[in-house]
Amino acid sequence: MKLIQIHALATQSVLACLAKIPFLHPRLRRTPVKKDYCPDIVVEVFGKDRKKHTLVVMVRANGQPRIIRDVAALLAICKDKYVNPYGIIVASYISEQSSAICKNAGIGYIDLKGNCYIFFDSVYIERTGIPNDSERRNLRYIYSPKAERVLRVLLREVSKFWKVKELAQSAGVSLGHTSNVKTRLEQGEFLDIGGNGIRVKRPRELLVEWSKNYSVRRSEIHRFWSPLKLAELETELFAYAQKEALQCALTGFSAGTIYAPMVIQPRLFAYCSGDIGKLAETLQLKRVESGENVQLISPYDEGVFIDSCKLHGKMLVSPVQAYLDLIVMGGRGEEAAKSIMEQVLKW
Repeated sequence: MKLIQIHALATQSVLACLAKIPFLHPRLRRTPVKKDYCPDIVVEVFGKDRKKHTLVVMVRANGQPRIIRDVAALLAICKDKYVNPYGIIVASYISEQSSAICKNAGIGYIDLKGNCYIFFDSVYIERTGIPNDSERRNLRYIYSPKAERVLRVLLREVSKFWKVKELAQSAGVSLGHTSNVKTRLEQGEFLDIGGNGIRVKRPRELLVEWSKNYSVRRSEIHRFWSPLKLAELETELFAYAQKEALQCALTGFSAGTIYAPMVIQPRLFAYCSGDIGKLAETLQLKRVESGENVQLISPYDEGVFIDSCKLHGKMLVSPVQAYLDLIVMGGRGEEAAKSIMEQVLKW
């Protein structure tokens, strides 16, 4: 959406929000010649006691935290020129973190779907929970398979500074794609940027945000039953993978039990590349719709194998990947994921 369209929608959104309070009688004022520190919209309103207030509104296409902080600083500069000023930010969407920034700064916000927070004098308006397509589009990009490869590398060593070119090579994605991921993470205030490059800031929060937008259902899950004991199954699986030169790594509860023993599940969970049908035939696995004790997963992207490691003679996905696959299971899976966060990742 073009910025001029956003400005028009922003004016409508501000007036629609204020219309919820009948005694305000909002009146648009002509804004001065536009400069970086001047508001986009100025609205005069009157409280019940006829006290005049001036709503000083800044409009932005993006409501990421870093942008919201910058706009909050601009509002602090320009609002002193008005009578009883109250600053408001309007953006396509406002994230939870951006909402908290606005409230802490004593300013309001409105997004183009109708979520809003306005609090001045005796006026209080708040509306949340309306889904925002703009937010989903932004999240869809940052948590796309190639972008996730960059996240996995950044979370590998959270104290390490990376040059963008080095990061792209390590993640196996293009330089342009890595630069785009860097920009989005910077807007979300998830990066430290210095002369030595970039590194993750707030890794725990980043992984939690990622988990909210992660779905193992992007992969194809094959369910089987086997009469063999779990240890025997794992031994046969890894022997077959080595013989056929396949990528194979335990995930979910199978990885969680080794990384941070908390929850024991007598089932095998593993990512496997190659022909799952041939693997199942060799291991004499019976395909079932439910009641399985083996889940073999054809990964949606080979990035799930980044940083796989060998522990106790078994190949495991990285602690980050194990956390993601466990947390989405809920219940005992969530317990196991939190155990990995506290005992292994230790952020």
